[in-house]
Amino acid sequence: MTITDADLRLLTRATDGFGAVLARTDLTGDDAGRCAGWTLRDVANHVLGGAIRYQHYFSGGDPAEVAWSRTADHAGGDAAAAHRRVSAMLNDRITEHRGSAITLHHPLADIDVPTLLVLRVQELVLHGWDIASVAAPSVTIDPALGVFLLERGASVRTLLRDHGALGPEHDPGAEADLTARVLAAWGRWP
Repeated sequence: MTITDADLRLLTRATDGFGAVLARTDLTGDDAGRCAGWTLRDVANHVLGGAIRYQHYFSGGDPAEVAWSRTADHAGGDAAAAHRRVSAMLNDRITEHRGSAITLHHPLADIDVPTLLVLRVQELVLHGWDIASVAAPSVTIDPALGVFLLERGASVRTLLRDHGALGPEHDPGAEADLTARVLAAWGRWP
């Protein structure tokens, strides 16, 4: 599978959406995020560190070499600017390798570049919701990104579940909106 222009546009859309969440969120306090045990800043740092880790996988290096990125404060004084910087580098690498058959050594499993793109989009979308929904519980997931995740995210969800990084899928009910369906697929409740 190769990465299409539409896939890259959705990656950009998810990147921009997460940046917008960071730009309007105060990360200076200890406000609890939706991820158990994490503050809003912890969630932001996880996503920013993810861009650093994902970019490192393109070098063929050992994931342990970037373990420091899991605990570093990447957000600094301007989380949105930090996000733009680290995401631009990662998105360039994804674009550069969009049709290549390289294997990336993710700590959970060896993956291809299209899988990494889906992992990144799900990280940006779900953690963006994690942050935004604290202040605005009725915030919804961008419909185009939600559909993308439901259509292309099954293998990513399986990978994460197989390694204990994702809870069980929930049945959101027949009347559930797109946001609830996405959250339920990833084992979350709104």
